[in-house]
Amino acid sequence: MNFDKKLVERVRQQYPEGTRIRLESLCNEERDMPPGLCGTVIGVDDQPTLLMKWDNDKSLSLFPGKDSFQIIEQVEDQCEAVNIELFKKLQQEQKRYERRLCTLPFDEVLNKSWETVVRRDILMSLECTNLEHDQAAALLKLPNPLKELVQMADELETRHMDDILGCIREKADSLLTEQTAGPTEQTM
Repeated sequence: MNFDKKLVERVRQQYPEGTRIRLESLCNEERDMPPGLCGTVIGVDDQPTLLMKWDNDKSLSLFPGKDSFQIIEQVEDQCEAVNIELFKKLQQEQKRYERRLCTLPFDEVLNKSWETVVRRDILMSLECTNLEHDQAAALLKLPNPLKELVQMADELETRHMDDILGCIREKADSLLTEQTAGPTEQTM
Protein backbone atom coordinates (compact mmCIF):
# COMPACT_ATOMS: atom_id res chain seq x y z
CA MET A 1 0.00 0.00 0.00
CA ASN A 2 1.24 3.49 -0.89
CA PHE A 3 1.36 6.04 1.93
CA ASP A 4 2.80 9.49 2.53
CA LYS A 5 5.77 9.00 4.88
CA LYS A 6 6.05 12.74 5.58
CA LEU A 7 2.37 12.96 6.58
CA VAL A 8 2.72 9.90 8.84
CA GLU A 9 5.80 11.41 10.50
CA ARG A 10 4.06 14.77 10.97
CA VAL A 11 1.09 13.04 12.65
CA ARG A 12 3.50 11.05 14.88
CA GLN A 13 5.15 14.29 15.98
CA GLN A 14 1.81 16.01 16.58
CA TYR A 15 0.37 13.06 18.56
CA PRO A 16 3.27 11.20 20.21
CA GLU A 17 2.67 8.04 22.26
CA GLY A 18 1.11 8.90 25.60
CA THR A 19 -0.83 11.93 24.29
CA ARG A 20 -4.17 12.16 26.06
CA ILE A 21 -7.17 12.78 23.80
CA ARG A 22 -10.78 13.81 24.53
CA LEU A 23 -13.28 12.62 21.91
CA GLU A 24 -15.79 15.14 20.53
CA SER A 25 -17.34 13.12 17.68
CA LEU A 26 -16.54 10.34 15.23
CA CYS A 27 -16.97 10.43 11.45
CA ASN A 28 -19.06 7.25 11.77
CA GLU A 29 -21.23 6.08 14.65
CA GLU A 30 -19.61 3.66 17.04
CA ARG A 31 -21.18 2.01 20.03
CA ASP A 32 -19.79 2.90 23.47
CA MET A 33 -17.82 5.88 22.14
CA PRO A 34 -19.60 8.92 23.65
CA PRO A 35 -18.39 12.51 23.30
CA GLY A 36 -16.11 13.37 26.21
CA LEU A 37 -14.54 9.91 26.34
CA CYS A 38 -10.80 10.13 26.94
CA GLY A 39 -8.03 7.89 25.74
CA THR A 40 -4.29 7.61 25.18
CA VAL A 41 -2.43 7.48 21.87
CA ILE A 42 -0.40 4.26 21.70
CA GLY A 43 0.91 4.77 18.17
CA VAL A 44 0.30 5.98 14.61
CA ASP A 45 -0.17 3.63 11.67
CA ASP A 46 0.60 4.30 7.97
CA GLN A 47 -2.95 5.59 7.15
CA PRO A 48 -2.13 7.75 9.28
CA THR A 49 -4.62 6.99 12.06
CA LEU A 50 -4.09 7.29 15.78
CA LEU A 51 -4.00 3.92 17.50
CA MET A 52 -5.84 4.43 20.77
CA LYS A 53 -6.32 2.86 24.18
CA TRP A 54 -9.60 4.37 25.41
CA ASP A 55 -10.50 4.72 29.08
CA ASN A 56 -13.47 2.37 28.46
CA ASP A 57 -10.99 -0.34 27.29
CA LYS A 58 -11.92 0.09 23.60
CA SER A 59 -9.19 0.32 20.98
CA LEU A 60 -10.92 2.19 18.14
CA SER A 61 -8.47 4.26 16.06
CA LEU A 62 -9.01 7.96 15.30
CA PHE A 63 -8.75 9.61 11.89
CA PRO A 64 -7.23 13.10 12.26
CA GLY A 65 -9.16 15.46 10.03
CA LYS A 66 -12.25 13.25 9.97
CA ASP A 67 -12.90 12.53 13.64
CA SER A 68 -13.25 15.45 16.04
CA PHE A 69 -11.12 15.43 19.20
CA GLN A 70 -8.80 17.56 21.29
CA ILE A 71 -5.58 16.99 23.13
CA ILE A 72 -6.58 17.12 26.80
CA GLU A 73 -3.61 19.21 27.91
CA GLN A 74 -4.57 21.91 25.40
CA VAL A 75 -8.17 21.90 26.63
CA GLU A 76 -7.02 22.04 30.26
CA ASP A 77 -4.55 24.85 29.50
CA GLN A 78 -7.29 26.89 27.81
CA CYS A 79 -9.65 26.22 30.72
CA GLU A 80 -7.03 27.21 33.28
CA ALA A 81 -6.17 30.38 31.34
CA VAL A 82 -9.79 31.60 31.24
CA ASN A 83 -10.22 30.78 34.94
CA ILE A 84 -7.08 32.78 35.78
CA GLU A 85 -8.36 35.69 33.69
CA LEU A 86 -11.73 35.54 35.46
CA PHE A 87 -10.09 35.41 38.89
CA LYS A 88 -7.92 38.44 38.08
CA LYS A 89 -10.99 40.36 36.90
CA LEU A 90 -12.82 39.49 40.13
CA GLN A 91 -9.78 40.55 42.20
CA GLN A 92 -9.64 43.91 40.40
CA GLU A 93 -13.36 44.41 40.97
CA GLN A 94 -12.86 43.57 44.67
CA LYS A 95 -9.99 46.06 44.98
CA ARG A 96 -12.19 48.82 43.51
CA TYR A 97 -14.95 47.85 45.96
CA GLU A 98 -12.57 47.96 48.94
CA ARG A 99 -11.13 51.35 47.88
CA ARG A 100 -14.68 52.72 47.65
CA LEU A 101 -15.49 51.14 51.03
CA CYS A 102 -12.64 53.08 52.64
CA THR A 103 -14.27 56.36 51.64
CA LEU A 104 -17.61 55.59 53.33
CA PRO A 105 -18.70 56.60 56.84
CA PHE A 106 -18.32 53.89 59.47
CA ASP A 107 -22.03 53.03 59.72
CA GLU A 108 -22.25 52.48 55.95
CA VAL A 109 -19.18 50.23 56.10
CA LEU A 110 -20.94 48.18 58.78
CA ASN A 111 -24.03 47.95 56.58
CA LYS A 112 -21.87 46.48 53.83
CA SER A 113 -20.14 43.90 56.05
CA TRP A 114 -22.27 40.99 54.76
CA GLU A 115 -21.49 41.92 51.14
CA THR A 116 -17.80 42.20 51.96
CA VAL A 117 -17.72 38.72 53.50
CA VAL A 118 -19.65 37.18 50.58
CA ARG A 119 -17.32 38.82 48.07
CA ARG A 120 -14.30 37.34 49.83
CA ASP A 121 -15.99 33.93 50.07
CA ILE A 122 -16.63 33.98 46.31
CA LEU A 123 -13.00 34.86 45.63
CA MET A 124 -11.79 32.09 47.96
CA SER A 125 -14.08 29.56 46.26
CA LEU A 126 -12.80 30.42 42.81
CA GLU A 127 -9.21 30.46 43.98
CA CYS A 128 -9.54 26.77 44.88
CA THR A 129 -11.85 25.58 42.08
CA ASN A 130 -11.79 25.92 38.31
CA LEU A 131 -15.07 26.37 36.49
CA GLU A 132 -15.70 24.71 33.14
CA HIS A 133 -14.19 26.75 30.30
CA ASP A 134 -17.58 27.90 28.99
CA GLN A 135 -18.80 28.86 32.47
CA ALA A 136 -15.73 30.97 33.21
CA ALA A 137 -15.89 32.56 29.74
CA ALA A 138 -19.56 33.48 30.25
CA LEU A 139 -18.82 35.16 33.60
CA LEU A 140 -15.83 36.92 32.09
CA LYS A 141 -18.12 38.68 29.61
CA LEU A 142 -20.02 40.40 32.43
CA PRO A 143 -18.90 43.96 33.21
CA ASN A 144 -19.01 43.29 37.00
CA PRO A 145 -19.22 39.55 37.57
CA LEU A 146 -18.45 39.72 41.29
CA LYS A 147 -21.29 42.18 41.90
CA GLU A 148 -23.73 39.91 40.04
CA LEU A 149 -22.55 36.84 41.95
CA VAL A 150 -23.08 38.70 45.25
CA GLN A 151 -26.59 39.69 44.16
CA MET A 152 -27.33 36.06 43.35
CA ALA A 153 -25.93 34.91 46.70
CA ASP A 154 -28.15 37.49 48.42
CA GLU A 155 -31.21 35.81 46.90
CA LEU A 156 -30.23 32.31 48.06
CA GLU A 157 -31.65 30.69 51.12
CA THR A 158 -28.49 29.59 52.81
CA ARG A 159 -27.96 27.28 55.73
CA HIS A 160 -24.70 28.97 56.69
CA MET A 161 -26.04 30.14 60.05
CA ASP A 162 -27.57 26.70 60.67
CA ASP A 163 -24.15 25.16 60.05
CA ILE A 164 -22.52 27.57 62.50
CA LEU A 165 -25.20 26.90 65.10
CA GLY A 166 -24.68 23.16 64.54
CA CYS A 167 -20.94 23.58 65.25
CA ILE A 168 -21.70 25.51 68.43
CA ARG A 169 -24.10 22.80 69.63
CA GLU A 170 -21.66 20.03 68.76
CA LYS A 171 -18.86 21.69 70.71
CA ALA A 172 -21.17 22.34 73.69
CA ASP A 173 -22.32 18.69 73.65
CA SER A 174 -18.75 17.38 73.59
CA LEU A 175 -17.84 19.68 76.50
CA LEU A 176 -20.90 18.49 78.43
CA THR A 177 -19.91 14.89 77.85
CA GLU A 178 -16.39 15.58 79.11
CA GLN A 179 -17.63 17.55 82.11
CA THR A 180 -20.27 15.01 83.18
CA ALA A 181 -17.90 12.08 82.82
CA GLY A 182 -16.17 13.34 85.93
CA PRO A 183 -12.50 13.41 86.68
CA THR A 184 -10.39 10.78 84.98
CA GLU A 185 -7.78 8.72 86.77
CA GLN A 186 -5.03 10.94 85.34
CA THR A 187 -6.49 14.04 87.00
CA MET A 188 -6.80 12.37 90.40
